[in-house]
Amino acid sequence: MTEPYEHTLISVRGQAERMVAADQASVHALVSAIADTKAAATALASQALDELLADLRALGGQTLTAANHRAPLTWSAQSIRTEDEYGTDPNTGAHSKTGRRVSTVNLVITVREFSLLGQLEASLTDRDPVDVQIIGWSVDEDNPAWALVRADAIRAALLKGQDYAAALDGTVTGVQQVADAGLLGGVAGSPATFAVAGRRSASLGGESSATLDPVPQQLTAIIEARLTAQIGPLPTR
Repeated sequence: MTEPYEHTLISVRGQAERMVAADQASVHALVSAIADTKAAATALASQALDELLADLRALGGQTLTAANHRAPLTWSAQSIRTEDEYGTDPNTGAHSKTGRRVSTVNLVITVREFSLLGQLEASLTDRDPVDVQIIGWSVDEDNPAWALVRADAIRAALLKGQDYAAALDGTVTGVQQVADAGLLGGVAGSPATFAVAGRRSASLGGESSATLDPVPQQLTAIIEARLTAQIGPLPTR
C-alpha cells in the first residue's frame, strides 16, 4: 500500500461575523440661514450655530480636540459656505436665482455617551435652521469584539481545512501561515476586517425623519490560511 503523503498544503479562507453594540454616533448636520446679503446670511448662520452649541455645552459637550476625541459629547464645525439661493418660478417653472444668499455651516457632533441621545435629538429637532444629513454608527478599533471575530475567522478556516483533509481521507497536522485576506495570493485588496456601519439620511423633525436610536454593528473578519495535512493514498485505476 502506498504510504500517506506528508505535508500536503491546503489553502483556505475563513470568514466570521458578529453583531455588537456601537461605540460612537456621528451626527452630520447643516446649520443654515437665508438673507439678502452674504454678511447678513453669515451672521444669522453664526447666531444659529452659537445657539445650538449652547445646548451642546449644557449637555457637557466640548469642541473636539486630539485630547478629548473619546469624550461623551464633542463637536467640530467643518466649514462655512455662502452661495446664491435658487427658487422655482410658480408661473414659468424656471429655476433661477432669487437674489438672496444662503450661508451653511457643516457641523459634526460625536456622541459616545448614548444616554445623551434623547436630549440631543430634542435640541436638534427644536431648531429650524438645523438639518441632520447623516447619522452614522461605528465601533472602535480597539473594541474587544474585534479579537473575538478574528479568532472566529481563524476557527472557520481551520474547520474548512479539516473538511478538505477529511475528503482526502486525511487530517490536518499543522498551520503553516495565517494572514489577512489577499496576502497569500488571494484577491488583491480584499478586506481583512471591517465593520458594516449603520447610516441614515434624513432631517430630524422633518417630513422624512430619522431618530437617534443606536444601530448594532456587524463586524466581519476575513483571513487566509495555509495548512499542512497528511492524506491517505490517492485512488488508482
